[in-house]
Amino acid sequence: MKKFLLFLAFGLFSLMMFSQENKNNATSTLIIKSFESKQFDKIVETFDQTMKTALPADKLQLVWADLNQKCGNYLKYTDITEGKIQEYDVNYVLCHFANLNLKLKLVYNKEHQIAGLFFIPAKNCSLYKEGKGNIDQYLFYCVLFC
Repeated sequence: MKKFLLFLAFGLFSLMMFSQENKNNATSTLIIKSFESKQFDKIVETFDQTMKTALPADKLQLVWADLNQKCGNYLKYTDITEGKIQEYDVNYVLCHFANLNLKLKLVYNKEHQIAGLFFIPAKNCSLYKEGKGNIDQYLFYCVLFC
């Protein structure tokens, strides 16, 4: 009986953790799809209050327009990976632009709200690896409010 209860507890814990990761992945997909369709209000709905104040939809629209101007047109996303930084869950979405690839870094708080949003260079970015140009010019919007 003890083994059964232990097995049941482990199963429920695993299911709970999988459910949280799935929720973050679903939100990350919603965010990138909303960038693609330019529905910035939908993105802001996923933010915590600090992010909503710091990066409202009109500013987020400017960020996206500037990224597309400086990095080339957005083409697609291909990968979502998960990580953890201190107590925050983090998802990285690989975004392909015409001139380089960036990762959209989404930082989730315990309530599964976005507490931070960054565009960072992807490791396979040729500018990043080969030192061509000034990569800092492409990293003009890094926002973190935790």
